Amino acid sequence: MKNNVTRRLLVVGAGIGQVHLVKKARSQGIHVTVLTLPGPYPCIELADDVIYCDVFDREKAAAEAKARGIDAVVSDQNDLMVPTVAYIAEKLGLPGNSFAQAQSYCDKNVFRANCDRVGVPAPKHVEVLSPDFDPSTFDAPLPWIVKPGVQQSSVGVKRIDSLDELRPALDFAIKKSFNGKAILEEFFIGKELVCEGFIENGEFRLLGFADCFYFDMKDMLIRGSMFFPSRVKPEIMERIVGYEKKMAAFTRPNFSILYSEYLVNETTDEIRVVESALRGSAMYASSHLIPYSTGIDINDVLLKKALGEPVDVAAAFASRKDAAAGYISFYLREGTIVSVAGLDEIKSFDFVKEVFLDDIKEGATVEKFAHKGSRKGPILIVGKDRDELERNAARVKETLKVEVQDSTGAVSGASWE
Repeated sequence: MKNNVTRRLLVVGAGIGQVHLVKKARSQGIHVTVLTLPGPYPCIELADDVIYCDVFDREKAAAEAKARGIDAVVSDQNDLMVPTVAYIAEKLGLPGNSFAQAQSYCDKNVFRANCDRVGVPAPKHVEVLSPDFDPSTFDAPLPWIVKPGVQQSSVGVKRIDSLDELRPALDFAIKKSFNGKAILEEFFIGKELVCEGFIENGEFRLLGFADCFYFDMKDMLIRGSMFFPSRVKPEIMERIVGYEKKMAAFTRPNFSILYSEYLVNETTDEIRVVESALRGSAMYASSHLIPYSTGIDINDVLLKKALGEPVDVAAAFASRKDAAAGYISFYLREGTIVSVAGLDEIKSFDFVKEVFLDDIKEGATVEKFAHKGSRKGPILIVGKDRDELERNAARVKETLKVEVQDSTGAVSGASWE
């Protein structure tokens, strides 16, 4: 192994999800290169140097990494980066997952097929290659969910309540998908539950469960907040851990943080997996909320594994604590921000750990809400338990006041739900 001065780490992606990894690596004296397209991405300034490259141009990415003597490659909190990380690792013989292992989670159609094989309960589903898909061949009652086969951040995801909506939704999803395919699924009513864990050599270890809450929007499925730990019944969580272990043993990733979403019908106790990914949850969940709520710095474990350093994963999990952490976010109507109150006050709360609201200032323009990236925040909060966490979240919402004026002169405030 090279010493800290000469080790060279490639971080694929330069967005907010990679900031923690870049800072952590550089604090250890590791030379960090980020791979990204040009743009206003924070890690470009944080890294030692940059490879400007389309993340989907994997041959070029691998060639650039080899030319620069990269020793390790890693990413987190972003679906689209995972296959490229795996491709580079496999091509250069670095620690990591194979490209096939990455695709088994990142491609929604492949993942659904694997669920069917190993007995993980998934919504009824069908792969769609064309907007001219014949809906009579799909044996599930409306409503349906249309998704791109490969995408992230809920881009192209739409609920279908009538057959008239199907073709344009499929057309949009296929165009937005990076593999030119869509997936059509039954709509399953249930409470959303996030399961975070870590896989090492096909063995799954649980980090924690979180409850998710969505903004009240008909056309878009956008999460507004997430709280660790979950209030779902322990027996439901035990069943889900069993599903995660079965899938991990089947796909056998070498190592990765794992993020999965499930829907739970709390009346019937039925469960459906929504998706899984070989990365941590976004909105700073794996980098911040997991350490706050469990005491486990899982990004440190990930970084050590990528660098080929010895790390006792079992010991890291054995030292866990039990606390609560979560994020809240809000959205604003299209227009201009005319007043902001309470921002400095919430930053002074001891239970508020991070506030990502640099774009909230008087005179700022608010674009039409269109996708997850339109959310304002997050605000990261902690508590000794779930009850205290919820009280702390309510206090932030009561304190922070943001008003927007639209083109008609009407003024509205922040929407937290």
